[in-house]
Amino acid sequence: MHIRTLVVTSDAGERARLTLLFEPMAGDPTGVALRFASTLDEARRTPSALDLLLLVPAAADGARHATPPAEVAGFDHVPVVIVGDAIGIASAREALTSGLADDVMLSTDSRLDTLARFAAVIERVRARARDRSGGDIVLAAMADAVITTDAAGTIGYCNDAACHLTLRGRNEMLGARLVDVMTLHDAGTLAAVEHPIARVLSEKHVARLPPGVVLVCADGSEIMIADSTSPIVRPDGKLDGAVMVFHDITAAHQLQSQVDYLARHDFLTGLPNRFAAQLHLAGILHQATMHGWSLAVMYLDLDNFKWINDTLGHAAGDRLLTSVAARLRTCCRSIDMVSRQGGDEFLVLMAPGTNAAESAGAAQRILETVARPHVIDGETMLVGCSVGIALHPEHGHAADTLLQHADTALHAAKAAGRNTYRMFQDRMLDSVSERRALENALRLALDAGGLELFYQPKVCLADGAIRGCESLLRWRHPDWTRFSPADVVRCAEQSGLIVDLGRWVMREAMRQARAWQDSGLDTGPIAVNVSALELRQTGFIGHLEDCLTQFGIPPATVQIELTESTLMRDVASAVDILHRLREIGMSLAIDDFGTGYSNLSYLADIPVDLLKVDRSFVHGIATASPRRQALLRAVLSIAGNLGLPTIAEGIETTDEANYLMDAGCRLGQGFLYSPPVSAAAFERLMPH
Repeated sequence: MHIRTLVVTSDAGERARLTLLFEPMAGDPTGVALRFASTLDEARRTPSALDLLLLVPAAADGARHATPPAEVAGFDHVPVVIVGDAIGIASAREALTSGLADDVMLSTDSRLDTLARFAAVIERVRARARDRSGGDIVLAAMADAVITTDAAGTIGYCNDAACHLTLRGRNEMLGARLVDVMTLHDAGTLAAVEHPIARVLSEKHVARLPPGVVLVCADGSEIMIADSTSPIVRPDGKLDGAVMVFHDITAAHQLQSQVDYLARHDFLTGLPNRFAAQLHLAGILHQATMHGWSLAVMYLDLDNFKWINDTLGHAAGDRLLTSVAARLRTCCRSIDMVSRQGGDEFLVLMAPGTNAAESAGAAQRILETVARPHVIDGETMLVGCSVGIALHPEHGHAADTLLQHADTALHAAKAAGRNTYRMFQDRMLDSVSERRALENALRLALDAGGLELFYQPKVCLADGAIRGCESLLRWRHPDWTRFSPADVVRCAEQSGLIVDLGRWVMREAMRQARAWQDSGLDTGPIAVNVSALELRQTGFIGHLEDCLTQFGIPPATVQIELTESTLMRDVASAVDILHRLREIGMSLAIDDFGTGYSNLSYLADIPVDLLKVDRSFVHGIATASPRRQALLRAVLSIAGNLGLPTIAEGIETTDEANYLMDAGCRLGQGFLYSPPVSAAAFERLMPH
């Protein structure tokens, strides 16, 4: 049931405010039912029954003043509440002391305070006119709990909601001291909380519980409550007692707690997120600065994680991230924070007092722990990580500076070969700045030109005839001559430009093949190096087919070169792609053959057309030790038994060429025959 309230005001703004204030709350069937009248005369003509009359008088100057005594005549049996403001509250109280009004409230009172005040007014009217039962009905029907006491704090009334929330019977409540049947404590500290009824009875002012207060129910269960407790004061100023209106906010508090948790934690791993890490870093930096302590900030990310997402799917990648997060927790102390920054990036904030040796030890533990096999959905995954460390105060005092320097050290760790850690050093800033400048210049070169392909002939060792060539990227830029092509490719891989760069190389090689074909030159196949990232791209095969169609050349004109390491990263998925290349009609060469992999069974499954013997086998082979020579012959023997032709890289002397030919190698390339040259220079090498 609602408290049926008639509001007397001609102020449209006040009507809107009160309507909004008493708008029914979600799931709350009770509250205040408002009707409006512009004047008391209009109100008197309203035939409906009332529980409360709310007067909002206004003077010409806009201030609210007390209504003249004569105006409220005719409402003797209806509780009257006058709304006052800071200016008119004094005159409004005159009506209260004269008995013409039952209460005065401020226009700024909250909904809960107003409900408590209304309940107190109705209780006073009930006590004043026992024959009128309307107030009891209203209070009993309210969804909020209502308890009234006398001046000593003894309960004289409680509605059904109060019995329901406290889990106590009405007979148990009535006549008991309110402080004895309502035990309150702080939800966080469990410390006892003073009951607001005590303050209200001593100070005669409205009081409210602080946030986070728990009510212990009769069965020992707990609920979190919000309240408003008001004094019941007679017109002559004597204290009659107090009324407490409260309700259960446990569900709302739990929902808010969940929202707060999600706002500060990563949904996948459950680790604190970037926002929580920033707050924590600010706190421990303040603590460390005050006490002169050191602390460590560690940035880390997984090596080649994108490859796992691309080959095994994002679901497997997510489960791997969860596994890594759990292991990171075991590598750190409970006083340290491990957070996920996003993607495969994590941040470890080591507690104040951590020195360089301790942070280095933690980094080493992380490297070893993350590198252990992860079993995901029955499959074993291997993944490493790289770690960058920055220390306070050696490497910075501000949070942003420490994070930036830790990130810089992380890039240095990756540049050092990955699966390692690096402590920040000032000189790293120069290399990072240089790397970023190189990356920006490379992006510009891709967009605006400046890249060029050179071609190194592949020759028959027996007669020196050209049997094809390898395309090699060159960048004619006066500012970047100190960087080798390998440096440029490494920068492209780290920045993600390698895919766009690889597509440019493939398109340019096919364009050149078409140009030579149109000029009548039979150059043999052009070998194009393909990185692991390119091979894993879903559109790789489609791009090749588009280029072949665009330039109208036979697929055999282009040969794909892959390193052994590229294949070994994921043989299973590579086999499928390479068989599709064979179906198109393209050939495949394995570069750097024989370097580092003892398990050569993959050669039985992959449609290989050519094996390139790494230059490390070739250099000085004619005068090398018998063991080195035997190793080369073993590699060539494996290729021969598989029926695969071989080509030796890096031939620089005639003795090397003769030895290789005698050992069974048919083809070679190297500076003995020609360095990589421009397309025009390569044409001059061809017989006419």
